[in-house]
Amino acid sequence: MTPNAANYNPSHEYALQLIERITSTGKSQQWIADRLGVTDRRIRYIVAGRRIVNGAPQDVRLSYCEQFALECLIAAIEAAQQL
Repeated sequence: MTPNAANYNPSHEYALQLIERITSTGKSQQWIADRLGVTDRRIRYIVAGRRIVNGAPQDVRLSYCEQFALECLIAAIEAAQQL
């Protein structure tokens, strides 16, 4: 896979789709976090789509780097299942 920021999709629905595709294979959110180099809290925030900062809700979106890394994980999982 080659990174292309033109493919960036910051929607919450797309983030959920990516994470669900991985967790449906039996991988946990902690497993995803470990491979992305982020905390499990970051993954929970992405799944929730919001977090509270100083008492006010704030939207949480995937960065393009996180999106690409999730897409790469999906490709690797799917390739391993083909074996």
